Amino acid sequence: MAPTRDRSSVDDDPLWLAIKPPKNETPEQQAIRLKREAEARRISDQIDEAIRAESAQMKKRKIIRLLLLGQSESGKSTTIKQFQLLHSPNAFHTERLSWRLVIQLNLVKSIRRILEAVLTTPLPSTSVSPPPIPYSDDRWDTDASGVAYPIMRASMESDWTGTTATSSGEQDEFTELKQRLLPLLHAEEILIQKLAAPDSVDYRGDALGGRQGFNHLSWTDWENGKPEMFVRSGDWKTKTASTSSAQEEVEDEPTRIIYQCREDMISLWRNPVVHQVLRQKMINLSESSGFFLNDMERITARDYLPSNHDILNARLKTVGVVEHSFTIGEGGKGADWRIYDVGGSRSQRATWAPFFDNVQAIIFLAPVSAFDQVLAEDPSVNRLEDSLLLWKELVKNAILSKVPLVLFLNKCDLLKRKLNGGVRLSRYMISYGERPNDYESIVRYFKSKFDAIRRQYSKEPEREFYVYSTSVTDTRQTAAIIASVRDMILRDNLRTSHLM
Repeated sequence: MAPTRDRSSVDDDPLWLAIKPPKNETPEQQAIRLKREAEARRISDQIDEAIRAESAQMKKRKIIRLLLLGQSESGKSTTIKQFQLLHSPNAFHTERLSWRLVIQLNLVKSIRRILEAVLTTPLPSTSVSPPPIPYSDDRWDTDASGVAYPIMRASMESDWTGTTATSSGEQDEFTELKQRLLPLLHAEEILIQKLAAPDSVDYRGDALGGRQGFNHLSWTDWENGKPEMFVRSGDWKTKTASTSSAQEEVEDEPTRIIYQCREDMISLWRNPVVHQVLRQKMINLSESSGFFLNDMERITARDYLPSNHDILNARLKTVGVVEHSFTIGEGGKGADWRIYDVGGSRSQRATWAPFFDNVQAIIFLAPVSAFDQVLAEDPSVNRLEDSLLLWKELVKNAILSKVPLVLFLNKCDLLKRKLNGGVRLSRYMISYGERPNDYESIVRYFKSKFDAIRRQYSKEPEREFYVYSTSVTDTRQTAAIIASVRDMILRDNLRTSHLM
């Protein structure tokens, strides 16, 4: 039977005008029309049923929550990038232009750090070798990423100053380089405006000079406890996406400026005196995330787009908590994962508590290469000691007593490099004693140290516990570790659900 309508509303309803039976419809035409309408309703009902079934399936699907913990610069953000690269590659690829801004800022900050060092330090004579520089807890310097390194005692500094033969020609060369690199200030200003949170720290003064109306954070301001620039977790990508898109011209203003300054930047980094000064001040930029000085010819190109490896190594301090969602698995059998990346600086650790409830596993990252470094927030605290104390607080937490723990002894690549360079662990950890100073022995020691704390303070000594030696910038190794962790969590999830 054909639909009927009140004649008074026929002319006012566009939908009725679209579906009303045609005038002078024959019985044969009506039968065909009604058959088509019945088929359309059948298809519509099938779609509705499929939607209801999918919704019911989603409700049955248990969400797996994973918490990433660790101090600042421990590798949490890089671990998230690896999860994204493995399980959400399309989103990872669409963010390349945003990450290009971060990498360009990392590069500019490294150049500023070098100029600050060479322009505030008497330049060593090429004919006089500096004396050995002992490690000391008296004073600390901080690199571009906010990591603090020990520098020599004031007495040693004055002794070395007395033996230097400063070359006025070299000093003039660096001063001229500084002048030619002044356009980098404008590039940095643009990059920070695109990236920084509105309430991020101001920048004030630097080795390149100053720009009226714009504040640059000097590296010496770190000694006064001022933090580095930060962004809001997740928000900065939305912010940069509004100003950068795949259709945007690849060569924007910062890219043009950096390209114009590339020869001077490369010349600065290749100068042997620069490396002498950095060694003298115990500044090791290559240990920091955000180190791209060895790749300047590629990074400064006009058409540069970051590789996966570049993005994994980029440094950008984030604050707050961001939830990352992934579907891990194939088809309808995939599991929904919620991974929480929490700011690791001391001022942000209070934000961890709300995410302790109802998590299936915790990944704790301890940067073991940091045994000779101190916290940027508190130069009196050794970074490895801080990780051990943080681990102790985690394992003794009653709320988390049954949650599986996954420990990443991270930055093992940097640890190997440091040990091969002759740095001795026993100099910073007296408890290590006279054990061999090789990589395998030291990793075993770290594993036993963290495990001893777990066994001593955990409310549930038999809780699931796994340890991995990691370098989370290594995609192949990290992919295998993530797969292992994923399988462990899924097995434990089935066990607690009484399905195993």
